[in-house]
Amino acid sequence: MTRAALVLYTSENCGLCDRAKLALARAGAEYSEVLVADDHPYRLRTPVLEAAGEVVAEGDIDDLAVGRALGKRVGERARPEG
Repeated sequence: MTRAALVLYTSENCGLCDRAKLALARAGAEYSEVLVADDHPYRLRTPVLEAAGEVVAEGDIDDLAVGRALGKRVGERARPEG
């Protein structure tokens, strides 16, 4: 199984993080979750959603933000190599 191209950075007791996970679940998106430590650069920005290593959404991540992130992934995969 390959690693998910979407990564959701979250923190403990984060209501916005819970909302982001629900939006990802509604979209049927495969993602990995990283619980950040207090000294992590994203700690005060969570939730943060990355696609292919690039931040595509943060804060109030809703269905629209998830849709944009998924669209970005599809566009990147569709590009021919070489």
